Amino acid sequence: MDKVTFTRSELYSLVWKFPLVQIAKHYDISTMGIKNACDKMQIAVPNNRHWNKLEYKRTKAPKLSSDYIGSNEIDVVKKRYEMQLRKPSKQTPLLDLVQKIEHESNDFLMVKNKLENPAKIVSDTEKYSNFLKENNHENLEILNLNISDESLNRALLFMDAFIKLIEYRGHRFQKNNKGNDTVLFNNGIEIEIDLREALKRITIEGKRETSKYVSTGELILRAKKESIKNEWRDGKILLEYKLALILAKLELIAAE
Repeated sequence: MDKVTFTRSELYSLVWKFPLVQIAKHYDISTMGIKNACDKMQIAVPNNRHWNKLEYKRTKAPKLSSDYIGSNEIDVVKKRYEMQLRKPSKQTPLLDLVQKIEHESNDFLMVKNKLENPAKIVSDTEKYSNFLKENNHENLEILNLNISDESLNRALLFMDAFIKLIEYRGHRFQKNNKGNDTVLFNNGIEIEIDLREALKRITIEGKRETSKYVSTGELILRAKKESIKNEWRDGKILLEYKLALILAKLELIAAE
């Protein structure tokens, strides 16, 4: 796993039961990641002197604030992924826009673990995949996904977060006149979007040696505007953690 999910009560209990360094080592996360999570969830954290005292002399853990209205769960990225997500020191237009999106749209950058009030096209795609493959689906607008059944849920969760981020930024996700999934930017520019799963060719040994393609679980998002093509795929960083980067690049392309 590339992240650790804590509930507010779990995180509160941990930081008052163990030193941050010990928690960080156990979960393979950074102490800064823990502190940032506590700040976001309004959890007081004991200072280092707290742990130097005998247990009976330590400060009693304060009660959790009752006026907290944020999410009850938070993800902390593991250290090896945190290193990959660090930004280079040199500023570029792309990096500037990524940081702007992260600052202004932070609540829309998290891909959830289950669909909650999904976009209609995502909901229709789920219905079609689960129940209606053999039935009439003319009234359903379906995402153009080239995804195995095993990766479908992840693809739907990603696309739902992506579409909601697009709409929050003032753009629209729709079908173009060719029936392709498209982002319509607020300046009228359209960019086609294609989410698919990478395939791997394997050899089947038998009386006659043949081969076939199998799904890998690796997602690829492709974007096309006339002759301009871009692609993002799973690697050390999964697509779920590239939402700001992807949309920033698309907005820059649309602005050209």
